[in-house]
Amino acid sequence: MNRNQAAAIVVVVVIVASIAIVAFWNPTPVPDIRIGYLTKDLHQLALKVAIVNGYFEREGIVVDLVEYANGAYEMDGFLAGEIDMGYLGAAPALVKRINQDILVTVLAAVNMEGSAIMASKSEYDAGHVTTIADLVGKEVLHPGLATVQNFLLRLALNQSGLSIANITTAQTLPALMADSLSASTPAFIAWEPFNALAQYEGKAVPLVLSGEIWPRHPCCVVASDNTFMVDHSDIVQKVINIHAEAETWIVNNPDEAIQIAIDWLEMDLNPVTTAFNNIIFDYSLNRTGIEMYLDFLIDEGQLITEKIPSNTTAFLDSFLNTTFVDNLIL
Repeated sequence: MNRNQAAAIVVVVVIVASIAIVAFWNPTPVPDIRIGYLTKDLHQLALKVAIVNGYFEREGIVVDLVEYANGAYEMDGFLAGEIDMGYLGAAPALVKRINQDILVTVLAAVNMEGSAIMASKSEYDAGHVTTIADLVGKEVLHPGLATVQNFLLRLALNQSGLSIANITTAQTLPALMADSLSASTPAFIAWEPFNALAQYEGKAVPLVLSGEIWPRHPCCVVASDNTFMVDHSDIVQKVINIHAEAETWIVNNPDEAIQIAIDWLEMDLNPVTTAFNNIIFDYSLNRTGIEMYLDFLIDEGQLITEKIPSNTTAFLDSFLNTTFVDNLIL
């Protein structure tokens, strides 16, 4: 081995050793908690506000955020052990908790309202689809069977004297819905901001807002894996404290909250403001509303018959836990 080769080997060894030392002294922080949330769901703005405003960092909590396309997939994430807590719809939490025995507990609300059934602007302007009744025999896009939006679609149909059997449905991502509209698929239902964006871009118009289908209906909630909730109740309490603080901040600082939403969603002020104003941010759980979800899911045959709780009151007592909200430290 000549002198140049030896020198090269020494350099390589030094570089490798340096990388090892850096990796040892600067390890990737192990998260204290893994929190799930839905893709660009403005309902869940409180989580983004908490991150931007540094609430988790202030409390010394290292968070790993895990993104899902809809609440049903997020419940699968709970089942797979991918997350410890999550922001998701009350409906998928209920359906998957019962049908698949995915053991989660709902601890706080996130929002009320904030969805809409949207009609193709061209079909609406032509007078072909101006009411829910005009959807008979046509296809409606939705984000998933076990979602709040699917629930609201069924409820709207029932209120018009129809049922889900009177239409056909297809599942797709909310971001793709407006561009998928046609004469045979003239409507979709999604969460904000996708409805407001479709309206802003001239692709769709609101056929009915979810607040018109069911005023102040519960929507997204914060849920926890049951084992994590018991084993790490101190962290869970801090997360609920942070969540409530972020919700309160949104209500008290709407202009700043909208700016955070604009940066997060990468959308213009107009659609974000419209979407924001269609949502009621509130962390207080509405047990009556969750019970109405449960009763409707049973009536609509969305739950496996043999898995339906014989005592729904006792089930809700275990599924909903207001202890952490009751013990808020703000």
